[in-house]
Amino acid sequence: MIDLGPLITTFSIVGYDPANGDLGVAVATKYIAVGSRVPHAEPEVGAIAAQAYANPELGPRGMALLAEGMTPDEVVQDLMAHDEGRDYRQLGIVDAQGRACSFTGPKCEAWAGGRIGPCCAAQGNMLLGQSTVEAMIDWFTDHEGRLADRLVDALRAGERAGGDKRGRQSSALRVVRPSVRPATPHNTLIDLRVDSHPNPCERLRSLLDEYDQIQERTPREEYRPLTGQMVEAIQLALYRLGRYCGEFSGQFDAATRDALWGFCVVENQKERWADDGTIDPRLFDYLVGFADKARQ
Repeated sequence: MIDLGPLITTFSIVGYDPANGDLGVAVATKYIAVGSRVPHAEPEVGAIAAQAYANPELGPRGMALLAEGMTPDEVVQDLMAHDEGRDYRQLGIVDAQGRACSFTGPKCEAWAGGRIGPCCAAQGNMLLGQSTVEAMIDWFTDHEGRLADRLVDALRAGERAGGDKRGRQSSALRVVRPSVRPATPHNTLIDLRVDSHPNPCERLRSLLDEYDQIQERTPREEYRPLTGQMVEAIQLALYRLGRYCGEFSGQFDAATRDALWGFCVVENQKERWADDGTIDPRLFDYLVGFADKARQ
């Protein structure tokens, strides 16, 4: 009897951005910690979602074959030729040239199938219907912007169209880039997981937003000059957070400066700090929004 591995009934999308070389996978399921098993990605090589009855060897082996120069279709043929459980496997693959394929074994849990689009492939098993993969591809191809956003929002669109017919539990996003600074293992740009949550796709979206607030860098030319009105708003926000007890003068004095710096240190916003009469608009919006939430 073949040991097929765990059954991860799920839906996923793999994608490539030719503008900067980003490759990634977004996935969601009614299964705990899907990010530990399904997504695989290597910069300048490809991205793979290996699911259904998940063979843990398919991701690494598939990535090695892509690195040797095989196309995604050739990779699937090679992997399935050597896998006795091929009828129960499901794969989505995109390479660093934007070539994509989706494979669904005939014994995957219905509804099961996939669809490819420009620089992307979507697939799922044990779904309510094909509307899930259709919605993911349509969203990805109809929208522009950063790959991470398109992948996560395509995943959300798939869930709205039906998703896993058993329910919801976990989700994950992995994006790699040819060059990441500071350097990370395998040049991983984003690696986020929602291991168990009542609404994992929406939580993944909010987690990506939180990640951006800390990690995304605002170009210096987009920093805004501090006006008196902005300083008053900063002082009010810091007052509401118990960090400032001076007057709402609109002057960026030493007390205001120290209070804002203290907020940046505690909330991991130090990289947004400026001491030249300007402010990162992301920091300003984050501070004001943080204070508003604290009042609720």
